[in-house]
Amino acid sequence: MKKRNPLGQFVIGMIMLAAGLYWFLSNVTVTTGFGFSFRGFRLGAGLVVVPFIAGIIWLFLNVDSLGAKLLTGVGFLIIIASIISNIQFIFRAVSLYAYLVMLILIFGGGALVGQVLFRWPKDEDKKKR
Repeated sequence: MKKRNPLGQFVIGMIMLAAGLYWFLSNVTVTTGFGFSFRGFRLGAGLVVVPFIAGIIWLFLNVDSLGAKLLTGVGFLIIIASIISNIQFIFRAVSLYAYLVMLILIFGGGALVGQVLFRWPKDEDKKKR
């Protein structure tokens, strides 16, 4: 049986994985909007920040108020949720050949790295027994 070089296998796997992920991710465009929709009800960008602004005003008027802190926190969470919920990932058109090469690089490199990290010592232990 041919002896394998785990360091070489790991380095080649990492290069393949990094190249495949870079190539794949460079073909993805990420866009986002601002606003929030829930069950057909759409809150525009201006309405999303109203609870946050009200919480900030209330916080400046009464610093010790738990309700002001809660309203500010909820308003901030609504803003973050509206941004996250409107994120769109658009994969640019590529040829099937390029797409398959990307997948081979990503999963082939991941398999080589995984084999070194998770399987290598077990193979040597079986041979010694």
